[in-house]
Amino acid sequence: NNLLIPSVWGWGLMMTYPMEVPGLSLLLPSNNPFHCLSQTTDPAGRFIIVHGRWGSRLVTFVSIYAPNIDDPLAVQDFFLKLAQYPSPWIIGGDFNCSLDTVMDRSSSIPVAQTQMAKVIRTSMVLLVSSSLIHRVKGCNFLPRYISDRSPVQIRVEAPEDVRGPYRWRLDPQLLTRGEFVGEIESAIQEFFHFNHPLVSPPDMIWEAFKVTIRGKIIALSSAYKKTFQQRMVGLEQELRGAETELYKNNSAENRERVASLQHDLNVLSSSKAKRALFRTRSRFYARGDKAGKLLAWQLRREEADRHIPSIKLPDGTTSFIPGAINGAFQNYYSSLY
Repeated sequence: NNLLIPSVWGWGLMMTYPMEVPGLSLLLPSNNPFHCLSQTTDPAGRFIIVHGRWGSRLVTFVSIYAPNIDDPLAVQDFFLKLAQYPSPWIIGGDFNCSLDTVMDRSSSIPVAQTQMAKVIRTSMVLLVSSSLIHRVKGCNFLPRYISDRSPVQIRVEAPEDVRGPYRWRLDPQLLTRGEFVGEIESAIQEFFHFNHPLVSPPDMIWEAFKVTIRGKIIALSSAYKKTFQQRMVGLEQELRGAETELYKNNSAENRERVASLQHDLNVLSSSKAKRALFRTRSRFYARGDKAGKLLAWQLRREEADRHIPSIKLPDGTTSFIPGAINGAFQNYYSSLY
């Protein structure tokens, strides 16, 4: 129950489990300006440390999967490797031990704290650096309904120069909803009832129609997303309360209620996964047997080689802010020509 998932910065920690050696992954969105400077991976697959520049800020992201045996040396080696990287750090993963022998265990039988847990507790202050504490907006346990572990979520406010531009796309799964199709048909009929081709040029009507119908789709999509999110949050709160009651009273009724809520949350999560798979299949179908993916990888590599992460300003200071870099080039070529 030590999985850390920062959400506002848009990055996550994904655990993968091969047959013998555990594997770790750090997932970062491609549309965010993160430039990797260096990284360290454990040969045994126990941790991964990625250091880079997130906009104008240096950040070190870490994921760890500790052994499921009492091995304090493995954790000490991890923190020694981490000390080679500058802060701020954000560490997440699975420590595979009970840090609190009372809260982290369902059994009421007292047990002694392991040596590995003692080492981790002495280093708990390192999980989120003090320079990032003011950006932490919330931290809470999420209910477990997919895995047998309770994930921990931390919300960190991103710097202004990190947030990328928003690009709207139509969710094709909306076309499978009968009420959505009915609303769009009514909106189309209403638009062409008040905008006749004899009154305005066809090209002007077509452009106005695209703007109108896009606004209608965005409004309906936002309403559906809001309803879906409210249902997810409501079920998570109910499941959290049901798990608390189950912890207090391990009765058949409480177990049945927890299982029912976990099933409902699984159904909602499956719908999100289905939407993602649908978009992936449609994207690959549109590409067909073209070399689009290979070409995109090659162009992305060339773009990364041409990327300018920093620039020296006329006053002698070095800036890593994209806006300042673009402004310096603009001023240079304006004075040159």
